[in-house]
Amino acid sequence: MTRLFLPLAVLALAACSSEPAEQDSADEFANRIGQNGEGAQLDPSQPDPNAPNTANEAPPAGADLTQLAQLGDIGGVNLGPRDGGCTLMVGNEEMLIAAGMKDKALPGKAVVRVGDSLTMVDADVGGLDAIKAGTTFNGEGFTVTVAPAAGDQQSRPANVTVRDAAGKTQSYSGKWICA
Repeated sequence: MTRLFLPLAVLALAACSSEPAEQDSADEFANRIGQNGEGAQLDPSQPDPNAPNTANEAPPAGADLTQLAQLGDIGGVNLGPRDGGCTLMVGNEEMLIAAGMKDKALPGKAVVRVGDSLTMVDADVGGLDAIKAGTTFNGEGFTVTVAPAAGDQQSRPANVTVRDAAGKTQSYSGKWICA
């Protein structure tokens, strides 16, 4: 018993007398685990986290306008004074967020990511009802047509066709979720 007591007493005494470990700052922790720029690899299937979160009126030059990408952070996007909106979900990815304006005489707005840039597109006038029913959004050099299934459920299957000015198209299937 004495043999067991002595090592336990030494360990307990050492634990009580030690000073608390210093806590890393966020930068120190990132450096320690190798994620502070040096050697960090971005997942190419995800939007660039350093890309601006504001939207442009025109898509980036040279981008394939039919290839929508996951929106990512849209915190800086201003969709205007809206009555409500809808989101196109393809799998678990938000691909388009649309807003119906409070003033039904104003066109609806939406944001998509083409290339590595958020781009604004406009719908016809008609307010939130027109957005919920499905509409065509027009951007510089491309259109996005949303065709949800019939009904008025909050979440409905939808087919989306993106067409560039040259006539190239790309189709997407997902959920049109409106609030």
